Amino acid sequence: MARSSTGLLVGANHERGVPLRGRITKPTAACCIARLLVLATEQPGQPIIIYIDSPGGPAKDSLSILSTMNGIRCPIATFCLGDASGTAAVIAARGSPGFRTAHPNAHFSFRRPAPAKSSHDASREQKLLPLLAEMLAKDLVKPEAEVLAWLTNGADFTAEQALAHHLIDRVSPTPLLPEGA
Repeated sequence: MARSSTGLLVGANHERGVPLRGRITKPTAACCIARLLVLATEQPGQPIIIYIDSPGGPAKDSLSILSTMNGIRCPIATFCLGDASGTAAVIAARGSPGFRTAHPNAHFSFRRPAPAKSSHDASREQKLLPLLAEMLAKDLVKPEAEVLAWLTNGADFTAEQALAHHLIDRVSPTPLLPEGA
């Protein structure tokens, strides 16, 4: 273990890694965003990998991560270690084309989100689904209606099925990184 320039003790091969584990909440999203921004600032243009094992979370919290991914100039590889559900699956698919990988035992799921605490939150979530579907449809080169159906009605995929649906680019026990990583 070595101390990175961000002050964290990390292994040499994980220094440019961002963990996204557990339910995506406002604090989880803030930590992920902070780590992405620090890594992008420290070494502009160098690849970053997001390690995903998450059941997803509210669209509003996940959209802030997606916005950050879109705004930094570093290639972002995604690697699904286990569960990539709901908005976490959208984040996995938004990685840099060619560098979206899943472990052979990974599972992708678009389940109808649990009911929100209030009807206002539920209404806001429902309004954000078409935006997520539009983004994901562009990434997957699929009809937006098909992707929206996944998000509203649910769909489950093994890693191999996720590859067939273009959610990922490769099934492997290790992530695929762009040159220079």
